Order: sequence, then structure tokens, then C-alpha cells
Amino acid sequence: MNVTLRQMRAFVEVVRSGGFTAASKRLHLTQSATSLLVRELEGQLGLQLLDRSTRRLALTEAGSEFLRSSARILVDVDEAVLQAQDLLEMRRGRVTVAAPPVLASTLLPDVIAEFEAQHPAITVRMADVPVDQIVLQVQSGEADFGVGVFPSQEIDLDRMALLEHALGAMVPSAWPLAKRRRELRWADLADQRMIVMSDSTGFPKLIDPLLYSAGVAIKPRFEVHYRWSAIGLAEAGLGIAIVPAYAGLLVRSNRVRFRVLQEPIVQRKIELITHPGRSLSPSARAFRDCLAARCKELQM
Repeated sequence: MNVTLRQMRAFVEVVRSGGFTAASKRLHLTQSATSLLVRELEGQLGLQLLDRSTRRLALTEAGSEFLRSSARILVDVDEAVLQAQDLLEMRRGRVTVAAPPVLASTLLPDVIAEFEAQHPAITVRMADVPVDQIVLQVQSGEADFGVGVFPSQEIDLDRMALLEHALGAMVPSAWPLAKRRRELRWADLADQRMIVMSDSTGFPKLIDPLLYSAGVAIKPRFEVHYRWSAIGLAEAGLGIAIVPAYAGLLVRSNRVRFRVLQEPIVQRKIELITHPGRSLSPSARAFRDCLAARCKELQM
């Protein structure tokens, strides 16, 4: 049996219009084409749905039952098509992005505000979670994509570079290092009170060799688990925090100054990760493009 939606739609329209002539006009078909569709439907079902005469058209008992079912199916199909068109034309939809707390509170809010102003019918959800949770949310489909600095080792996700940034120092504004020059060397951190990230963050594995190569023995004043804690302590004048450039450039505070650390300059990448086997919705693609445009502006 190969019943088609065209056959069902022709049958329902004939009944609603009270005849083949009126139904043909509404379907934009010839009368013979409409009649053929109904006959094909009856042939597929092996049932007569309509009693035809020169004076009247009447439903058979089988036709009455089939009308209820087919009308309901057509309503569901039309609704599904409308919903798909809404998604395509972004008249509705939802986007979920996962990001670490610093990016979630600096880079993403402006992007979300710009995007929602352009697409008010789309809801953006943001999950501010650690990097390992970002990966898990993207892998599970809980998030459309993740944004952050991810391990260099291979992960089973597609990666798209958004922004390249250098590591630098967040220095309290009143300290001499904040006033004397635009950039700092790693060696300049010698004997400074430092706010360091805990070993569980993985950050010391990156910076400890750099400090060692520069002959720097730092004086940890605080050890914290979260970047915002380090920034807050630096703002209070309690020490220097080593942070990514995006944190330094996007933190709006006059109590600290960000200085890129040189000799060497250490570049890191903010990337967008997506599941390789899952297509982004039109809404998610539009948000990704908005985010990429914002990152391009910051890179310039």
C-alpha cells in the first residue's frame, strides 16, 4: 500500500468543498486530476470512500471513518511543516552555549544581547561550567556548542578557532609594574606577590615551566580554583594574577591593569567546539556567526 499525502489531501478537500469542481479550484488542479487522485486512493485502500451520482456526492461508511483520520494527519503534517519553516526562518528556536565562567561573564553577554536584539524570537541559554563539563555537554547534545580554551590533545569534537590571545598579568593599578611600561617580561614577576591557580585547574603545568625558564621564583599569596577569584584578589591589590588576554581586555575595572607577558609571548586559542555528527540548527548557526564576528573585532 502506497497512500500519499496528495491523495489524502484531494479526498479531504473534495468532501469539504462538496464536490470535485470546487475542490479542484482550491487544490489548483484540473477536475480530472483531482478525481484521479481520489480513485487512486480508493484503489490503494481497496475501499470505496465516496458514492458518486450526477446529483450528489456522499461519503460511504468507510469514507466517514477515513475522513476523520486523514484530516487529523493532514493537520499534524501542516503543523510540522510550519514549525520547520519557523526554525528555518528563525521565527522560533533555542540555542545553548557552554563556556567557562570568565568567558561567560565577559565575552558572551554582549554577544547574546546583540543576537537577541536581532532575533527576539530565539532564546539563548548559557551554561557557565568548567572546561571538562563543556566537552561533556557538547558530546551529550545538552549544549549546541562550547566555547573556551581546550586541551591540545585530540578530543572527538570539531574545533573552530575564534580568537587568539596571549597570557598576561593582571596587576593592581597602584603597583609600580602597572605604571612603568605597556608590557612585562616573565622575569619581571620575580619576588612579586602572586595569586596562583591550583594544580587541579591544570594551569600551573602551563606557566610553571615558563617561570622556571625565566629564573623566576614567585611568592604565592593566594591559591584559588577559579579565574574570577584571582581577578577579584588582584583588583583588591592583594597580588598579581596571570590571566588570558581576553580576561584582561574584557574586565572593566580601573583597579587593575593588564599587561601582556613577553619573552616569551605565549599564545592560546579560544575555540568553538561542536559535535561532528550533529548538525547545528539555523538559530545555532546564526549565533555562531555572531560570536565569530565579535571575536574578529576583538582580534583586530
